[in-house]
Amino acid sequence: MRKGFLKMIVLKIISKKPIHGYDIIHAIETITHGHWVPSPGSIYPVLDFLEARGYVSMEEIDRKKVYTITEEGKKALEAIEEKRRQLTEEMSLLFND
Repeated sequence: MRKGFLKMIVLKIISKKPIHGYDIIHAIETITHGHWVPSPGSIYPVLDFLEARGYVSMEEIDRKKVYTITEEGKKALEAIEEKRRQLTEEMSLLFND
């Protein structure tokens, strides 16, 4: 899994509801029907990166770090999704012509 893809997937999961790291791991496992279970060693550096960029905020609740998407994170996710739409459209035009 490319790091950029993992960052996008994690940000998208966090955009749905505040969540902690192990729940993100389980969400990815569910999304991939058990084909991929990322390790904490791959998830927590991504969370640190997203927090450092201001895309998520972290709050400690019951001794667990809970991550929430920020407005900046929502904008970044929208930009990523727009890029994906544009790429899909370009590929469609390329192969349909």
